[in-house]
Amino acid sequence: MDFRNIFIIGSMGCGKTSIGKILAKNNNLSFLDTDHEIIRSSGYSIPDIFEKFGEEYFRELESEQLIKMNTIRNHVISTGGGIVLRHNNIGLIKELGRVIFLDINISCQIERVRNRKNRPLLNDKDLEDNLISLKKVRDPIYKKVSNYIIDVSGKEKSQIIREIQKII
Repeated sequence: MDFRNIFIIGSMGCGKTSIGKILAKNNNLSFLDTDHEIIRSSGYSIPDIFEKFGEEYFRELESEQLIKMNTIRNHVISTGGGIVLRHNNIGLIKELGRVIFLDINISCQIERVRNRKNRPLLNDKDLEDNLISLKKVRDPIYKKVSNYIIDVSGKEKSQIIREIQKII
């Protein structure tokens, strides 16, 4: 590889963690998930962080986690869906590696996140409307930040991995 790391970005339910783990294994790279690292270091679940401290505090933890990654190499890093909402995070991600955006359409996303309870931004809201609102805000940022865009809608993991392997 002629770059330091591979960052996987995209909306909740697009498969960032599962695809990232497979991609890392297939390429003899280490895997990190920014959300899991935040849970490990804080001792709180993501929903608990949102409930007790608020979204802004969580975004600060995301930024801190990225800064800690400044020295790592040869990792596949799965990020939280909102990590691109802070301009400084975008700069760090682009500086630290190549960025792959896993794009997903709303109907596939709904199927994947419908019964999940660990999604704090979806609580007490209409699921489809909420996902559409997030997509309108975040997708243009994902597209701008990414080096590559992979549509994952309706695809098996093996097909997505093959598409990524072709571009890296």
